[in-house]
Amino acid sequence: MIFKLLLFSLLFLSTGYLFSQHSKEVEDALRNNQYGQVLTLLENELPSREGLLLKAHCLEKTYNYPAAMNVYKQLLGDYPDDANLIITMAECASQIGDKQQSLRYWIMADSLSPGNHYIQTKKSMAFYQNDNWKEAIEEAKTVFKVDSVPLLLRMVGDAYLHSSKGDSAIWYYYKTLEKNPADRLAVSKLGKIYLGAKFYDAAIDLTQSYLENINPSEPIISQLNGIAHFSAGNYAEAAQRLNETVALGDSSYTTCYYLGVSLYGLKSYYEAIPWLERAYMKNNSDVYLLYHYGTALSKLYDRKKGIEILSEGVAKIEEMNAMLFDFDRSFADVYKRLINYPKAIEYLQSAYRRKPDAHSLLYDIARCYELMSDNNNAITYYNRFLKTAPQSWVREDYLINVNDSVEINTAETLYQIATQRAKVLKEELVFQAEGEKNLN
Repeated sequence: MIFKLLLFSLLFLSTGYLFSQHSKEVEDALRNNQYGQVLTLLENELPSREGLLLKAHCLEKTYNYPAAMNVYKQLLGDYPDDANLIITMAECASQIGDKQQSLRYWIMADSLSPGNHYIQTKKSMAFYQNDNWKEAIEEAKTVFKVDSVPLLLRMVGDAYLHSSKGDSAIWYYYKTLEKNPADRLAVSKLGKIYLGAKFYDAAIDLTQSYLENINPSEPIISQLNGIAHFSAGNYAEAAQRLNETVALGDSSYTTCYYLGVSLYGLKSYYEAIPWLERAYMKNNSDVYLLYHYGTALSKLYDRKKGIEILSEGVAKIEEMNAMLFDFDRSFADVYKRLINYPKAIEYLQSAYRRKPDAHSLLYDIARCYELMSDNNNAITYYNRFLKTAPQSWVREDYLINVNDSVEINTAETLYQIATQRAKVLKEELVFQAEGEKNLN
């Protein structure tokens, strides 16, 4: 905001703008921050560069950024090489929420004023806001040759994190904290990386240092410290820290859940139940919550309710298993299309373990083995599939070419194909064995 005010002043000074160029009413309204009144008075004046700049400024002050952008575009047509004007347009586009347009203007400004530290910083941030992680990192490194901006250091850490380059993200978060130890977001993100990597002691030390030396009343870091203690098995320390987090005003699901399971870990079931219940009231979809809450209830006075909660957990697990079955089928289909039959078989077998009544999976596995020219396993799975045929199924003598574009939409068709393929493959094995015998 300070930069925009300075920029607005520079725009006016660079064109010799003076208040006296406008009526006294405009001057008075502007000095009194009556921007709507200024806009009304400007309608009676002849258009000029200074007047349009003032109009756009007042439109921005009244939060009418789209209208201000239209005025800036009108000016840009006459002054396409005005870097200050283009910077203002980039800021205005950002206010509108048009990230791509803002980036385009920052690129234009950089081409007109190369080496400008401020423009390079904003350009890097614009790349980041458009999810262009690589470009954001490269542009930021150009800035770092001149100055290590803490905000930009953290942003590069975020960009590396989005790019799944955790080691580089850690390094930049470290550099951020060297410059600004009070950067709460850098501490939080670095701490979460440590938790994800199971570096619990590192997460504890990081967050503990922040709470002791920077701000003991920061609930996000306090919560993270409690979770790290819980993950490390320090249930007493976790419960104490998370109680302090609640005292700081954090009653989120995460805090209630981890406080509850920390007390559960201490076998303080009576104290754990209220916190697990609060978490349950906020979100009852977590099977781990349902297990701990239901078990705690069952250990104390309300066994009936404990059974109900545990039953909810079982239902959730069954629902998850059903979803995992669908994922396994989808993975198998993808790997079959990639002609990676061993991997496809792996997922088909996993799906069959989850749902043993999905007999057609046995046919699919047999077909994959056949495509791999593994006739022994193909025959084994064709026969396993045929054993699931109902007693009412009657084998027919007609042949089906599995390579034809025939729509296989009934189990009877699959059984018919499996019968003929098992027979053909057995004959091929016999023929192969006799050929090897004759060679010997």
